[in-house]
Amino acid sequence: MARPISRPDDLLAGIEHHKAGRLDRAEVLYNKVLARFPTHADANNLLGAIALSRGRANRAIQLIEKAIAVAPGFAAAHSNLGNAYRAAGRPADAIKSYQRAIALDPDLAEAHNNLAQVMSDLGQHAQALVSGQQAVALAPALPEAHRIIASASRQLGDIEGAAQAYRRALLLRPGDLGTLNEFGDFLAENRLFDEAISCHRRALALHPDDIASLLALGGTQRRAGDIPGSVASIRRVVEIDPTHAEAWNGLGNGLRATGQFDEARNCFNRAVAIDPTLADAYRGLSLIRRQNADPVEIEHLNAILADPATTAVDRVAAGFALGKSFDDAGRCDDAFAAYSAANALYRQMLDADGRAFNVAAFTTIIDRVIARFDARFFEDHAGWGDPSDLPVFVIGMPRSGTSLIEQIAASHPSVHGAGERSDVGRIESTLDRSGNANWDRAEADALAGAHVARLRGIGGQAVRVIDKMPDNILKLGLIGTLFPGARVIVCTRDPRDTCLSCFFQFFPNANTFSYDLAQTGQRHVQIDRLMAHWRKVLPLRMIEANYEATVHDLEGQSRTIINFLGLPWDPACLDFHRTDRVVQTASAWQVRQPLYDRAVGRWRLYQAHLAPLDAALGIGEAVLGRSE
Repeated sequence: MARPISRPDDLLAGIEHHKAGRLDRAEVLYNKVLARFPTHADANNLLGAIALSRGRANRAIQLIEKAIAVAPGFAAAHSNLGNAYRAAGRPADAIKSYQRAIALDPDLAEAHNNLAQVMSDLGQHAQALVSGQQAVALAPALPEAHRIIASASRQLGDIEGAAQAYRRALLLRPGDLGTLNEFGDFLAENRLFDEAISCHRRALALHPDDIASLLALGGTQRRAGDIPGSVASIRRVVEIDPTHAEAWNGLGNGLRATGQFDEARNCFNRAVAIDPTLADAYRGLSLIRRQNADPVEIEHLNAILADPATTAVDRVAAGFALGKSFDDAGRCDDAFAAYSAANALYRQMLDADGRAFNVAAFTTIIDRVIARFDARFFEDHAGWGDPSDLPVFVIGMPRSGTSLIEQIAASHPSVHGAGERSDVGRIESTLDRSGNANWDRAEADALAGAHVARLRGIGGQAVRVIDKMPDNILKLGLIGTLFPGARVIVCTRDPRDTCLSCFFQFFPNANTFSYDLAQTGQRHVQIDRLMAHWRKVLPLRMIEANYEATVHDLEGQSRTIINFLGLPWDPACLDFHRTDRVVQTASAWQVRQPLYDRAVGRWRLYQAHLAPLDAALGIGEAVLGRSE
């Protein structure tokens, strides 16, 4: 590595001050060196590093480029120049600088680490992982490199590798708030909520008023189902910083889930007053009231939706909020146009991430489920699992009335509604982890018993606990094997209303089929095919709850459901909208309103736009004519 021959005493003294964080004193000494040696590479490089630490990226670039002009082989300066380019929003130039530094000095761990970071910024996780591993091979005690390895491994689906790397990073730097909170988020993502919350609380023990840590804790508490805890954490954020728009929005979402709609509305309004471009807050408002197509709000939302400089997620949220506003106002063509724009944007995001819904692949999944779980399978596995009659599973297509049915049943004093739980999916993953189609009975029985015990802990004194994850319809083979005493409520609704409602609803990171009307209809057809199979072979007590029938005869249908659950009738079920419980789905507001019928046959308002859906569902002109 080429370096200036002379390292004056002022430079050496400046470096000591620099290491100690006394940047003003270091800057004075470096400038003294430049007064005598204007092209001194070390002094220019180190002054550039100080400028960068003060947020002056362009000034840093000027200074470090002077150092490189004098000493082209100065590897550390090339690495520092890459940092300045990265801060200036020039990632391509940053990559070239890091690669030049590595070519000059392959053992420069810092350059490998910095290259890993910019690759991570760009979402190039495989390259970030390779560079991070090279940095660690050269400098095993570099905590930043371990954190990058953890993040890249997480994105690449290597759960164990990510966990190990996070733990190594925290061993090297136990008090790093960013790593603690990122690890906590990773743990929450993998349903390890107790350990996740412990990470966030460790961060807050070090800095009790750190806003990022409070928001991270609130987010994990929400995922864990502790909505009151989440509300308390985020409320603390707005106490510390009343101008934090996203915290007001998050607080509004928490209050919406607990049915505190007036306060939620105030929170959403505070959020948009602080940041009129915060589209998700408009969407939150749209979910807790009927809209009136306010011209000012529509102007804001249209501007967000049309602005290519706004993040795609914000544009999508604006489109869904705009669609809801037009829909509530009866402006159906405008509503459909807004929803279509939002869905198209989100489909583009899914395509770019490789997460787009694949109808053929989903059909293959259904084929495999039907082939595996035949009548013989259940005969061979009779007697497995836990015979408790505590579990109740409410299933069906999303937006088919699952939240309404759960709310009605959970209004009974002997029933606890546990919301949409992912426990069954985790049990299936555990049993299938070896890739062996033949489950181990001892393990299966133990998992079933542990799940029933978990439901008892959740439900308290309840004799029935509802899991209303709609997609458990795909896992009824497992449910029928491990929980032979369970009951299943199958929610049905006019498929056009179901599919249109899916298309009109934003499901971040879920239900990837719902952003295309034809794909939604195709998925519905496959779900119907699977349900027909379950009706033939599933050895469980099962009943259908039809949305339209419930709307037209609430008491009759409610009595049927409660009777099916083996419980005495309780009139509280008719006042389901008064039941005080957490509802985290998009239906949080609707299920707390008296039953209304305006959602029945809603598809007719949009019939002019539904040709792709009708084709997917196999509905022809003659059928449509008869249904009018």
